[in-house]
Amino acid sequence: ICMTPAESGWRAGVGALRGVDPREMSEADLIVVWGGNPVSTHVNAMTHITAARKRGAKLAVIDVYRTPTLAQADVPLIINPGTDGALALAMMHVLLRDGLADRDYLSRLTDFGPDVEQHIAGRTPEWAAAVTGLSPHDITQFAHLYGASRKSFLRLGFGFTRSRNGAAAMHAVSCLPAITGAWRERGGG
Repeated sequence: ICMTPAESGWRAGVGALRGVDPREMSEADLIVVWGGNPVSTHVNAMTHITAARKRGAKLAVIDVYRTPTLAQADVPLIINPGTDGALALAMMHVLLRDGLADRDYLSRLTDFGPDVEQHIAGRTPEWAAAVTGLSPHDITQFAHLYGASRKSFLRLGFGFTRSRNGAAAMHAVSCLPAITGAWRERGGG
């Protein structure tokens, strides 16, 4: 129960159990801590986050309650428990709709296709707002920040996978760097 939903969702989105070297966080333009609290649990990650912020990077934190990490965020987003997948899908909707998706990356290096895009088309910020507790404006604004940051780095916790559809939520969140092509960039992914 501790790792299986997170690992299954990550493999579904990324294809393998691998990711970016955490030290690359210091080179990111936007760091998104999603469902984790590194201020209390991962001091090394905070060292890299602090280095990035000194360069001007933004810190966004998504969680279900106010954590010490969320208190330090430039963009704090508190969502309803179990709605992480809805937020990720609405972000993908905005990225695709507003021209912030890297279509070349998607066509050459992923299995993204018209069927996936059609599924995402119905996952609007208004749809996600009804379940996440965020406003459509906040969802759109955050998606624009994420999409405009070429070097966006996701630091994902396991907490949000320990709910109904947790593996599916991890799958959705893990697809965000592919939508924007952030995997191309050192400090992105």
